[in-house]
Amino acid sequence: MTPPTTDLVVDIVRTLEKQGVPRDAYQLASEFDPEALARLVDSGGEKVEVHLEVHGVSLVVTNLGVRVTDEKLSSHPECPECGLPVTAVVQLIPDFHNAYPCGCRVRGDLLE
Repeated sequence: MTPPTTDLVVDIVRTLEKQGVPRDAYQLASEFDPEALARLVDSGGEKVEVHLEVHGVSLVVTNLGVRVTDEKLSSHPECPECGLPVTAVVQLIPDFHNAYPCGCRVRGDLLE
């Protein structure tokens, strides 16, 4: 893992431990791609805020760090192209949005 990825993973693990979730209760790599999350947060500046849930704990990840939120994630909508659950929509260029984790092209407001 690269240093930003390692730092982010350590922040997430420590945040989860503070919430009483033991390290052996989950595997981050099965919840999300830590390297992709680190790249997204690192490259997006202050405008990127990623909401995710790990082992029942709702987290907000920004380039400033990781924090717990009371907001529960709604059930994930299905991708209109392949039917898999969509956990995020990634925008790399204007008017081009991809569902995560499947990668299908979707509307930008799919998760709103």
